[in-house]
Amino acid sequence: MKFTTLTTGLIVTTALLAPVSVLAGHTAANNSDWSYAVTPYVWAAGQKGKVATLPPAPPVDIDVPISDIVDNLDMAFMGIFEAHKGRLGLFTEIFYTSISADTNSPDPSYSKIKYEQDLLTLSFGASYSVSQSQEHNLDVIGGIRFWDLDNSLKLTAGLSPETKVSEHESWQDPFIGMRSKVWLNPQWTLLGWGIVSVAGDSDSAFDLFAAVGYEYSDAVSFTAGYRHIEVDYDHGDFLYDVEISGPIIGGTFRF
Repeated sequence: MKFTTLTTGLIVTTALLAPVSVLAGHTAANNSDWSYAVTPYVWAAGQKGKVATLPPAPPVDIDVPISDIVDNLDMAFMGIFEAHKGRLGLFTEIFYTSISADTNSPDPSYSKIKYEQDLLTLSFGASYSVSQSQEHNLDVIGGIRFWDLDNSLKLTAGLSPETKVSEHESWQDPFIGMRSKVWLNPQWTLLGWGIVSVAGDSDSAFDLFAAVGYEYSDAVSFTAGYRHIEVDYDHGDFLYDVEISGPIIGGTFRF
């Protein structure tokens, strides 16, 4: 069966990417003291793929355009914090989303299906600048991302009686990657990264990002771009195999 109206809305993900230092711009990269940055951001993402919990609910195909994002978002929380000293960076991030959506069932066994998802991720990692100048920064990054996901399907009675199935899963994905930032002039920048999971619980996971940044001041900057994540995790009857893509905006505050 397919959810054509399901949305994951405002998927505020992160974590495995350590995006804050890209957004922050490494303005203190050559400073011998520690500097800090906080980055709130929002990712308006469509989602497509397949999710599953437990029988009798079959795997559910989801195909959600970005235009449906806001309708089914119940709650979202996100935040990134990073500390820098010279070429070294340390970061942590938390994000949480809760979504729900209704759709008609193409299977006469059930008249309607309600899908609910609670997703929490925590990420911890480090970055190191391997090349830096007045015109660019190039970093290697690595760390670990912790996933905590609840999937629930409520099946409204049709030919079969009403039932609800749900399952909770937690897993971890170590990751490595590269990111870069290029200054076009003192105010405008180009930034991007590529990250991949290595030897994690997911069968595969990667994250790509490209954006334009604006340095409002030494303490404040803004970024707008596009992000694409793919993750494939399965354990028994539990399945989370999705692609998440959409525009992302953020603001970084340094101190």
